[in-house]
Amino acid sequence: MKNRIIYIAFLSFFSASCSYFKNVKLLTDAKISREHYVQTIPFEWRKELIVVKARLNSDTVLREFIFDTGAFNSKVESGLANALGLEVVTEKTNSTAQGLSQKIEVVRIDSLQLGETTAYNIGAGKLNYGPTSASPCIAASGIIGANLIKLAHWKIDYQNQLLHFSDTPFEAKEGSYSLPFDRPLLSGTPQISLKVEGKKAENVLFDVGYNGGLVLPLSLASHFSNVDSKIILDQSTSGIYGTNADSLLVKNLTVEVGGVKAKIPVEFSSLNKALLGNEFLKHFVVIINYDTKEIHLQKQKEVQIAPPHNFLVAVQQDSLWVVSRTSPDLPLRLGETLLSVNGKKPKDLFTSHCDYVMNVGKLIDQDSLKVQKMNGTFLNIR
Repeated sequence: MKNRIIYIAFLSFFSASCSYFKNVKLLTDAKISREHYVQTIPFEWRKELIVVKARLNSDTVLREFIFDTGAFNSKVESGLANALGLEVVTEKTNSTAQGLSQKIEVVRIDSLQLGETTAYNIGAGKLNYGPTSASPCIAASGIIGANLIKLAHWKIDYQNQLLHFSDTPFEAKEGSYSLPFDRPLLSGTPQISLKVEGKKAENVLFDVGYNGGLVLPLSLASHFSNVDSKIILDQSTSGIYGTNADSLLVKNLTVEVGGVKAKIPVEFSSLNKALLGNEFLKHFVVIINYDTKEIHLQKQKEVQIAPPHNFLVAVQQDSLWVVSRTSPDLPLRLGETLLSVNGKKPKDLFTSHCDYVMNVGKLIDQDSLKVQKMNGTFLNIR
């Protein structure tokens, strides 16, 4: 019996080691063969995320992907991977900023074309979206992650919705702000340091796949105990596998990023996320230099970030809402079911989950909301 246990343990170790080395090979084999090039492609700006079109292998259709420096690996939707016959090479465990993990198969994309430039041998997780995920509503085919992004230098022009990349670093204009970053050996996810009220916060992911501003671990909030806080109970923030419950403390604080100073609402998360996203970055032209491991920020306008909503609803079913964000100031629990919002049921406003994802802002961005609880009573929320 003891020998059997040792044998099984050995097989498990061998299988894990084999999977690890296959993942490493995929990450190291990726390349862009083109030389002395500068490529420019337009992008769509959806829900404050960058969506680009790419062609996989010999596919006749251009597919849409979220461009995401915060994703260690690229992802391709499972049905598309099957339709294109993408080879499964290995598997790995994939985690999201929402604290959700899944074991996924990893496929090889022989070629991925952006504009006239092609990347080869790109590893991509085979992605089955969670039922509450907003990601397939924004770009159904998947994610272009940092295992591809690290193969070039990048310039993101948010105002003109243009993405430039090249094998030569882009020059930053005089007066730009410089920000050093670290990255893993096998991918290009940039991690930066910044200052909040003069105190250093490290290992913050520079994440253009996150449409929020700055979120930091809840443990850091105690450094700013003399600043008023707003408490938010949240299950509205969605990743590829869906949503997860989070507790947020929101404080208005002066943040310094590479020399840029701005007073913004900083969210401190019980899920221990540390992300700087597009709600902050869209005020700049962003240049990423993978040779010197520097990010340059060319300011286009003053940084202004609105405070987060303290109330949101999601669709529970066609005729019922569910509270997906609330605060202790409101007599509503996270997950509580509601009969109506402004006299409307979900089916009166939205035809599908994606219709809700793309248009819920029209419902929430009003001066006041009148919600009806399950006991028939009404509550006005301003």
